[in-house]
Amino acid sequence: MDKTNSGIATPNMTMYKAGRKRDISSCHEVNTTASEKIGIIGAGNMGRIHARILKDMGVLVGIADTCTETAEGVAKMYNVQTFEDCMEMIGNLDLDAVVIATPTSSHAKIAREVVERSDIKGILIEKPLASTLEDGLRVAEVIKKKGVVALVSHSEIYNPIVGKALSLIESGAIGKPRVVIHDRRGFVPPKRIPSLGDVFEDIGVHDFDIMARISSGPARLYAQSNKEAGIDNSGTVMVNFANGTEHFFHLSRQYAGRRRYMDVSGTKGSLMLDLFGQIIKVQHLDQEPMAAHDTIRLPERGATIKVYGEPVREVLNDFLNCIRTGNTPRVSIDDAICALRIVEAARESTRTGEVVDIEIKPKT
Repeated sequence: MDKTNSGIATPNMTMYKAGRKRDISSCHEVNTTASEKIGIIGAGNMGRIHARILKDMGVLVGIADTCTETAEGVAKMYNVQTFEDCMEMIGNLDLDAVVIATPTSSHAKIAREVVERSDIKGILIEKPLASTLEDGLRVAEVIKKKGVVALVSHSEIYNPIVGKALSLIESGAIGKPRVVIHDRRGFVPPKRIPSLGDVFEDIGVHDFDIMARISSGPARLYAQSNKEAGIDNSGTVMVNFANGTEHFFHLSRQYAGRRRYMDVSGTKGSLMLDLFGQIIKVQHLDQEPMAAHDTIRLPERGATIKVYGEPVREVLNDFLNCIRTGNTPRVSIDDAICALRIVEAARESTRTGEVVDIEIKPKT
């Protein structure tokens, strides 16, 4: 368990620190006594995380993976059936929904096959939706045509500290954002890189989605990257919006350590976000003291699962809730397509060395 901050604010700064109180505005625990039957396609790293949580929710019934040995290993842990073919799993178990947690390059193909060849109610696709915008648009078309509930797991959007930061920005607490810095760095073993794709689609989609929830309209994008084994493995992206807001991204899978920060400078103050520490600091330009009652405590996260574990639980809570209610997920297909457009623009800029014009539609 991470050590918690005392919560004492400096005269001109409010600190938002993870605490034990549950914030019901961002965390919606679903009724796990319902009878939905969920299967997982892909028994790798993310597949195992989904399996653990779905089993805890009481809805996991099957796992499919082309590597039967891998699938059987996970299935034995959770006492569920295994299949080599995902369509066989869907048919034999009469599934209500599936989670696609396979290598990135296969997301689009599997998603289209599942939606076109079954009467599945819901589909959760690990990020990104697809490796290319073209493939993503094809998947989106099929999903919308069939009316299937679809969620793309940009799990950072479900991180309660991110939700609180977006709410503060939307409320005008720091005025109009002027400059936003997104810093997401860590290390990924080289052997895993081919299955994850480039740095923009793998980790950039999280921050590109966050940006699209802060800023919209016409913008100009410029990106540079560092390649490893021919794949963009770290990069910087600069996006200048016509309304004056600027976003800067530092993305890397070659960094010794882990950094997840966001810094927002606005016309009335600044917001500094530590995603690992679960702390938001808000400082006002007028330097006036902030009231003690403005301090907000967010759900505490364990040190080993606060990024990948608990937000994934919130993703799955939202997914099951949307299957039951027909509501639109917090990260919809349209949100995923928007993020992919930014990914493609970053790729184009790194390839050509030129600035790329983009347009981000306001989120409705």
